[in-house]
Amino acid sequence: MTKKSAEVTQNKEEQLSAACIVLELEYMLFPGRQLTYKAFNAVLKDHQVALNQAAFSRYCLQRSVEKNLQDLLAALDKKGLGEEAAAVKIKKHFESSLHHSSCQPVPGIMALLKKAEEKKIKIGLLSFLPEENARQLMARVPLSQSAYLHVMKKEAADLPTSDSWLSLLKAIKMTPRCAIALVDGATACKSALAVGMSCVVVPDCYTAWQEFTGADIVVDNADDLKLNEISALLTTAHFRKRAK
Repeated sequence: MTKKSAEVTQNKEEQLSAACIVLELEYMLFPGRQLTYKAFNAVLKDHQVALNQAAFSRYCLQRSVEKNLQDLLAALDKKGLGEEAAAVKIKKHFESSLHHSSCQPVPGIMALLKKAEEKKIKIGLLSFLPEENARQLMARVPLSQSAYLHVMKKEAADLPTSDSWLSLLKAIKMTPRCAIALVDGATACKSALAVGMSCVVVPDCYTAWQEFTGADIVVDNADDLKLNEISALLTTAHFRKRAK
């Protein structure tokens, strides 16, 4: 190998090591929102309240179960149903479903992360679960030590917030410019863009109607994610394109 070829190879390796993909553990790598919908449905059914996908998408996409339940029951004119007790049951149902052995990482996203790992691209996972629960869930993720889990202690009405992403990036020693956020909803998309990250959106059936202005890539299915297209977001040419 010539000196010039060696330098090119070294530069490519340095570029890859300076890149990372960040995403939420329970609400992106695992199907947290689908499990939340099932939890709401199961509990509300016991109270003779019918919940459909449209109502859930409109009133229940914030991360606070209490706030979602309050808004939903007010819209359905079902106030006084015992919201506090119902919220506790929904949380327990969600927790149980999330930690059941049948709950596994989303195949398309897992395949992308494995390829990223092979290319020495860092992976940062953000979680808002209690730390012990997050670690248990992380044990089901077939990645090596290159994947870093960052558990947030701070609560917020809607997640993830911009400071959550910044906290994760600081933990893995990456700058926003070198990071790509993989998200499924408008809140996560906006907060990722706000800190200067590139953003790839894979909306689910509950968020497909949302606005993703500013996102670099939007795909309908996780199986359509291509690592070469995603990593290209960090090239100098792409930065110039975004600046125009």
